[in-house]
Formats: sequence, structure tokens, C-alpha cells
Amino acid sequence: MIDGKIPVGVLETAADRKARKRSHYVVYVTTFVMSVGFSIVLTGVWPYLQQLDPSVSKEYLGWVVAANPLGQMLASPAFGLWANKADSNRFAFIMTIGFFIAGNILYAVLGTFGSAAKAVMIFSRFVIGLSSANIAIIRSYVAASTTVGERTTAVSFISASQALGFIIGPAFQSAIAAGFDTGDFEVTNVTMSKNSTYSETLQNEFKEESLVWNMYSAAGWFAALLGFVNIFLYLPCIYQEYPIAAKEAQFQRNENNGRALALPKPDYPILVVVLVIVFIILTMYVLLETIMVPMTMDMYAWSDKLAITIIGIGLSIGGVITVVMFSIVGVVSKKLDERMVVILMGLVPMTLSAFCFFPMGSTYPKMQNCTVHARSPVAFPEDYSDVTTLVPDLILETKGLIDNETVRSGDFTLDIMGNVSDVINPIESSAENFTNTFSRRRRHVTVRGSCHDLGCPQEQTWCTHTPIIERSQLGIASVIAVMGYPIAFTILSSLFSKLLGPKPQGVWMGILTSTGSFSRVVGPIGVSYVYTMLGTRWTFGILFFMLASTVVLASIFYKRFIPMKVVEVSDSNS
Repeated sequence: MIDGKIPVGVLETAADRKARKRSHYVVYVTTFVMSVGFSIVLTGVWPYLQQLDPSVSKEYLGWVVAANPLGQMLASPAFGLWANKADSNRFAFIMTIGFFIAGNILYAVLGTFGSAAKAVMIFSRFVIGLSSANIAIIRSYVAASTTVGERTTAVSFISASQALGFIIGPAFQSAIAAGFDTGDFEVTNVTMSKNSTYSETLQNEFKEESLVWNMYSAAGWFAALLGFVNIFLYLPCIYQEYPIAAKEAQFQRNENNGRALALPKPDYPILVVVLVIVFIILTMYVLLETIMVPMTMDMYAWSDKLAITIIGIGLSIGGVITVVMFSIVGVVSKKLDERMVVILMGLVPMTLSAFCFFPMGSTYPKMQNCTVHARSPVAFPEDYSDVTTLVPDLILETKGLIDNETVRSGDFTLDIMGNVSDVINPIESSAENFTNTFSRRRRHVTVRGSCHDLGCPQEQTWCTHTPIIERSQLGIASVIAVMGYPIAFTILSSLFSKLLGPKPQGVWMGILTSTGSFSRVVGPIGVSYVYTMLGTRWTFGILFFMLASTVVLASIFYKRFIPMKVVEVSDSNS
């Protein structure tokens, strides 16, 4: 009975089989919803951060994206252990989905937290990450509720649901964005009246709202709604657990009549190789979802709404391609060796896509012009002896930082809070010609962190000598990546299960989940720093060599990527 199939009706009735399959559909939906919850905000999180805090850096974006998988990585072992010890996993699923709903509601109401909104955003993403730890429960349940012959297909469906959610999520954000006005500021230079101050101007530009309804908060509410629907699916009348694997094992023991199954030890080095490859390909995919929107805003001078819409539409097309590839891979894997499929249709295309992302043209990005032009910023008092009286509501922090001669010249730089951050070409000027100086010249004051001009930020100096990724080049590279990723991830997950053999796989599946989570923690953080500091050449150059290494590893260990061979051992008395 090792290689043979157990007759239909021996382990379960037709009604039981139907209910068991329905429970699988429910956990596939949960996998999809959790993935959507992670990815739906990825295209919008950067402009949302900028709306909450105009001075935020792209490095902070990496921490926001990494908070979700960090929560998943930390919570997965605990929830997996809970699922193993509890008689039913229903309450564990309901609890994790409750976290999912709470985290998305927090994300939707960030506008109510004022200056703490950035920190609360990280916390909300962390809570959503805790909820996505139920993938460990899902893998454990699927292993317990499938026969040996069904398991590979079921594990592949989990991976497919996860991959599809990663791609469809940004498409939902794009669809939501189409119905909202982001309130983008089109004015790039501000001319101030004689009797106004910089703080008054900035306060007019950035009016705080307690509860904001826009395309960013709507994404949070939409994800929370998905969570409520998902909880409904775990009602006892819909979701019923069927641990058929235990029945199958008992049936086989009865059929063996004194014969035992000899299970060799797994090939641990090959399992590690698979984990390394999974880590790299997931890092690549999250890299694209993390920097795609800010990168296109930098390179093409797109507004946040335009970038979210176009990238979302592109990822929607990618979702259709993904579905097509999933339907093809089952047919192809029956005619070709799965090892060949994962290399030629998964890893090689992903490596090629990284090469295609490398900047090759001669067109350079537009740089932001964040200079604010102002005539006589304030009504100056007769006594100019104290710099703090010049702009009393802005330069309260500047005592001792610049002298009065510099102030008289007007050649200094203010940041968004009005603090002096730079002194530009101080000019000696006497009190007698001070009024004439301001009447003849327009002051050029760079207000940092509040720039609404489009293009590459001035602090990203690599933009001045690194060409853009042409739009056609970006599209082709993205399509190739979307074609390769689902095939590579799905077949590698299936091979990982086969390498482990017909034995409980909860611990190893937890390790596989944690590996994916870890890659999605370090990936966004590392990518955001490399992109901001070094640019697209270094970002995609490093990515290319990482992906090329997966092809090399898979080729070197090709012959060892084989399922565990189960040996039937006769009883000594037979």
C-alpha cells in the first residue's frame, strides 16, 4: 500500500470528503487575505508616510515594510505550537484574523495620532504581521488533513494563494486610488506676503485632520472588511476539521501486517539550499514591491497618485500572468522534471529580469527644485540687533547659530521647522543697507522636508549621474519577474515537502515560513538603504548577482533535488 492508492470510501465518506475539501478552500482564502493585507499598502505606504510627515526618509519606509514579516517571524512558532497542542485550530484562526482586522483599522486611522502617526504605522504593520503567522497553522492543518498523494498539490495551492495575494494586493490599492483625490500640491514655489511668516505659510499648506478618508486609509478599511468576511468562513457550519492523515497512517499500519516503513534521514544540506534560494527570490519580489512606487516617482517625476495607479495596474496585469503561469506549471511539470522547470522557468527568468532592471540609457531623472522664493518674509522691526526677533515664530532655535550679518544678507537655509540647517555664502552687510538689500533681492530659502516639486530628491546625489530605467525596459523586466516568481516559489515549496518525505512536517514548514518572513524583514530595510544611498545600479546589480547564485546552486545540487525514497522493511519473523 505504499505506492498504491487507498480505495475511495475507506477513510472517509463522500460527504466527509466534500467538507474536508471545503475546509481547504477556507484556508486558501485565509492565505490569500493575509497576503493581500501585507501587499495592499506597499504601493501606497510611501506617499502615505509623506502625507503624515513630509520630512520622512526612504530608510524609514524600509522599517515600515519590514514590521509585517517581523511580526510573522516572531509569532509563527508560538501559533504553530498552539495549533499542535489544541484540539481545534478554529479559535487560533479567529484570533489571528482579529489581529488582522485591528491592525488594518489602526492603519486606516493614522491621521488621528498626530506626530506619533509614523510610529503607530510601524506598530499597525507589526500587528498585521502577527496575524499572518497563521500560515504556520495553515501548513500544519493541510499536512494533517491531506493524504500523502494529495499533500504536494495542497502545499502548492497554499504557495499559489500566497503569491497571488502578493500581486493582487497592490491592484486593490490602485483601484481604490482611482476613486480618490490625493490632494497633491501642485505649487512648487511659495511667495510670501510682507506681513506673513514661513510658519503661517506652512500651516496653511499642512492642515491636520483628525480622521482622514483618502485612498490610503480606504485601503486599510478595505483590508479590515476582508478580515471580517474571512472570520465568517470559520463558522462551524462552513469550516470543519478532518485529520485524515492520521487515519491514513493507521490504515497503512493495519495493511502492513508486521512490516515497517523505513524513513531515511532528510538530506539536510539540500534543505538548507532550498531555504537559501527561497530567501533570495522572496527578497527580490519584496524589493520590487517596496521601492517600485518611490523609484518611479524619483525617475519619472510622477505624482504619488499617478505612480500608485500605474504600478497597481501593472501588478494587476502581473496577477493575470501569474494565474496563467500557475495553470501552465502543472502541465509542464508532468512532462518535464520539476528540477528543470524551477531552474529554466523560475530562477533563470528572475535573474534575467534583474539584469533588465539595470539602468542602460542616457536619460537622467529630473531633480527636485525645492527653493522657496520670498520677498521680505516679515515686517522687520526697527532694531535688528537680535536675530530671534527677525522671524520670531520660526527662528526661536537659532541663537548662536548664525550672526546678524548673515541674517541681513538673507543667505541662509531653513528646514521645515524653521531651524537654520545651512548657511549659504554669508555676505557682509551693514544695518544701513539692510532694507535696500531685501527690497532689491528675492530671498531663496530651501524649506527642507516640505518640498512638493516632483522628481528625484536633491539628497540622492546618484540621480545626477545615473540614468533612468526606461519605461519600456521597466515593463519588460517586471513581466519577466512576475512570470518567474510564482513558478520558482511554488515548485520549491513542493520540492521542499517531497525532500522531507511522508512524515510530520510542521517544524520544517515553520522553518520555511520563518525563512520567508526573515527575507521580508531584511529585504525592505537593506533595499531602502542601498537604493537611497547608492541608487538603482547598485540595487539591481546586487540583486542580479544574488539571483545568479540561485541558478548556480540549483545546478550544482541538481542530482540531489529528489524526493525522499521510502523503503518497505519486512518484519524479522516473516
